[in-house]
Amino acid sequence: MTGFGKASRTVKKINISVEIRSINSKYLEVSSRLPMAISDKESEIKEIIGQKITRGKVAVLLSVDRNPDKNVTLQIQPGVIRDYYKLLAGIKKATGIKEEIKLEHILKFSEIFKGEETDELAELWLEIKKVFQAAVNDLYKMKLKEGKILEKDILNRVGSIEKKLDYAEKQSQKNVKETKQRMLERVNKLITEAGIQPDNNRLEYELIMISDRLDITEEVLRAKSHITYFKNNVKEKELSGRRLNFLIQEINREINTIASKSNSSGISQHVVEMKEELEKIKEQLQNIE
Repeated sequence: MTGFGKASRTVKKINISVEIRSINSKYLEVSSRLPMAISDKESEIKEIIGQKITRGKVAVLLSVDRNPDKNVTLQIQPGVIRDYYKLLAGIKKATGIKEEIKLEHILKFSEIFKGEETDELAELWLEIKKVFQAAVNDLYKMKLKEGKILEKDILNRVGSIEKKLDYAEKQSQKNVKETKQRMLERVNKLITEAGIQPDNNRLEYELIMISDRLDITEEVLRAKSHITYFKNNVKEKELSGRRLNFLIQEINREINTIASKSNSSGISQHVVEMKEELEKIKEQLQNIE
C-alpha cells in the first residue's frame, strides 16, 4: 500500500529528520539516502522497516541539519589525499592525458575532509535510530488506515459474490427440475409414438446423469467455503495478501465450473458479474500486505 511517514527531533543542537515513502510493490524494496558518516547503517535501517512493512518500494530520506550557531570544524585527511592523488596519476598514465593534476581535481573528493559531524553522527546513532522507528510507525499507521478502507471494499464485493451464488444455486435447482420434466415428457412422447416398452431403469439413470451435469450445488458449496475462509483470514497479518490471492483463484475456478454447467441466461449474467467483482478484488489485493 502507499503511505508516508515522518518523524524528527533535535539532539545536541542537531536537527534529525526522517521521511519514508512507500508505493505498491510485490516485494519489499528499500532504498535510502544517508549521510556518509552513517552509510554503514543501511542494513539496520532495512531491518527496522522490515519489522513493520512486508511489501512495497520504500524510499528513505534522512536529513541532518546543524543549528546555525554551532560551528563545524573540518580536518584534512592526508592519507586519503595521497590515495586519491595516486588514483588520478594512474588514470592520467593509463589514458595518456597530459594535463597536470591540480588541487581542484582533488577537492572534488569530499572524503578528503573529516569533520565533527562524522564522529557526532556515529555517537548519535541510537538517537537517530529512534527517529527512524518513529517514522516507520507513522508510515505504518497510515497504511493501517488505508488497509481498513480496502478491507471494507473487499468484504462488500465478497458479500455481493455470495448473494449471486445464492441466486445461481436457486436458479440451478429450478432449471434442473424443469429440464428433467421436459426430457421426461419428450422421451414419453417418443416412446408412445414408437409403440415400444420403455426401460424405466435406463430412463431414470439417464435423467440422473442429466441432473448431475446441470447441478451446481457442489461448486456453490466449495465457493462459499472458500469465501468463509477468505473472510476469516482478511484480518490475519502474516502473509494474508498471498493467502487471500490463492483463495480468490479457487473461488474463480468454481465460478468457471458453474459457468460451464449453466444453461440459464440469468446464471450466466451473474457469473459475469461475479468475475468482474473477483477482478476488482484481485487488484485490491495487490496493495495488501
